[in-house]
Amino acid sequence: MTGRLPPFKSIEAFVVAAQSLSFTAAASVLCITVPGVSRRIKALEAELGVVLFQRMHRALRLTPAGQRYFEKLLPAIDAIRNASESIRSLPRANTIKLSVSPSFAANWLFPRLPRFQAAHGAVEIVFDTSLGYVDFDRSDIDVAVRFGRGNWPGLRVRPLLDIVAFPVCSRALIARGQAVRGMHDLLKYPLMSTTLQPGLWRDVLATCGIAEPSNLRHLHFETCNLLYEAAVNGLGVAMGMDVLVEPYLAGRRLIRPLEHIRYVPPERFYLVSRNQDRDCSPVRAFCTWLMDEAAKWRSRASVAIESSDPSQSSIVLESVSE
Repeated sequence: MTGRLPPFKSIEAFVVAAQSLSFTAAASVLCITVPGVSRRIKALEAELGVVLFQRMHRALRLTPAGQRYFEKLLPAIDAIRNASESIRSLPRANTIKLSVSPSFAANWLFPRLPRFQAAHGAVEIVFDTSLGYVDFDRSDIDVAVRFGRGNWPGLRVRPLLDIVAFPVCSRALIARGQAVRGMHDLLKYPLMSTTLQPGLWRDVLATCGIAEPSNLRHLHFETCNLLYEAAVNGLGVAMGMDVLVEPYLAGRRLIRPLEHIRYVPPERFYLVSRNQDRDCSPVRAFCTWLMDEAAKWRSRASVAIESSDPSQSSIVLESVSE
């Protein structure tokens, strides 16, 4: 075997796109962006020295070379998938592979994990903290904690934690600026959010009936931890999620400048696994424990509110004692 293999991610992107003849559909399957699919396929075409797709307006078609390549690759991809499934179906050791965002792991899960280890010491957890959603059909992940609206067909999806969001910032930021008495006062500061929720501030302002100024400054960060650290350092006002920002508030690194503002977004955290893994002992034990921990946390959360319809966003104004 002397020939160099092209990157497998590029091969995978090509096969998925060739099956659907759509970069958009391929991006959805692979949980990446459409430009990401295009870049992978262009890299493959450069590697092979041939054009694989004929790109037309609102249409995609395989070239003759692309069709031949697809026909030869498809059996190999099926063989890899079948081999993976045969290994996945073997009796599991006491190991769980968990996909979770870095911020959720650091701020919420890790402080509680010693309790799971004390009760289930024989179960080992292996973490995947990549930011993208894992594809359960193409990975060995057992359980995932995902943030979204729960529309992941073919998987076992259970609501884990509802979210309450509110503005947070450093005490120093407010001390050196003007007094903050309402949402309008926050508009003189940069408003910060994550790339996962780029329109969060817009939704909050709209729900409050505030028109977004054209000169409003926005900053976006890849993870919630980066967002909160930016707020700690006085770069602006962040929209904090109670589940993740709690350690920053408890440690007095961040404050809530407007205690009466609470926002319930339509997204929440979900516990996701394969339907066929519900009877796997380590997976069942971990999922049961995690659901119990989530219920305990929500019952104790000082900013907990009930949302009769989590698909609807709303501003909830609390009375603040003088």
